[in-house]
Amino acid sequence: MPGPVPAPGRFGLGELGVPELGREVVAAWDAFLDGVRDPSTDLSRPSRLSGWTGRETCIHLGNWDDSQVLEGILASARTGALKEPPPPDRVSDLLVRAHREATDEDVVGALVQARERIAHFFAGGEAEETGRLLAGSAVGPLPVLSLVHAGTYELAVHTLDLAPCGAPPPAPVLLDRGLAALVDVTGALTARAGIDVAITAMTADGGWSCTSQAHSWSTGRVAAGPFDGVGVRGSAVDLLDVSAGRAGLPQLLVSRRLQVQQLPQWMRLAPLLDDVPGLPGGAALRAAVGGVSGVAGRVGRLLGQFRG
Repeated sequence: MPGPVPAPGRFGLGELGVPELGREVVAAWDAFLDGVRDPSTDLSRPSRLSGWTGRETCIHLGNWDDSQVLEGILASARTGALKEPPPPDRVSDLLVRAHREATDEDVVGALVQARERIAHFFAGGEAEETGRLLAGSAVGPLPVLSLVHAGTYELAVHTLDLAPCGAPPPAPVLLDRGLAALVDVTGALTARAGIDVAITAMTADGGWSCTSQAHSWSTGRVAAGPFDGVGVRGSAVDLLDVSAGRAGLPQLLVSRRLQVQQLPQWMRLAPLLDDVPGLPGGAALRAAVGGVSGVAGRVGRLLGQFRG
């Protein structure tokens, strides 16, 4: 049996330090739970996800007897078993079917358990012990801390998905962590592909940037204003919705709600379409706009599938 495999080089937000990263991740979970519990939220109503109610949208985010995501991540890291997990969409569908009869109280209870388990992970020493170890995921091996933080992207997008259920807009902290997760995992994938590039996602309040090279990437917050290199400027909601496939990129570009900087340089990210396990698609993208849509969309969709 293989042993634990540490991540080489720098590894993005995982280098912030366990206490700080833990506070940020738990704060995102608290903001998500606040939205789910808000009196205006009716989980029985349809969500933005076709065919799923708000309750069903939340099911796969919780801890259940037959699904505990963090335990799977830690088992993979500790044993060095880095194989790609089963197709995430199929896993999520099976989990929703298994718990379709769950009540609102059951679902909220499972979400609370997931939040408490992650809080214990950061507070109890496991994050220090395993944080830099590689674990298998839908996008290939990534450090444990990167995967745990990446879950905040899913929380942010699903809060937006609950809007038809009457849920309030995502809290600023949740939008910020979701955008940070999107940028951080993009940095991880560009590093794996050996692409030396800096990418920024900028909002009116500031944003996040990653800088990658072979097997190493850094991720950090950037102040609002002009920035150098490749990047996208827009609201956090629009950036998250485009990446998750909830909004169309061409319309947002035409309306200038999203503005892309150094558009031709996005074509350098085309290798991600081949290098990420399980992704269909060829090596060549037909247009630079297709590069932005294809890369950001695939990263976003896969971020929403870590729960598999």
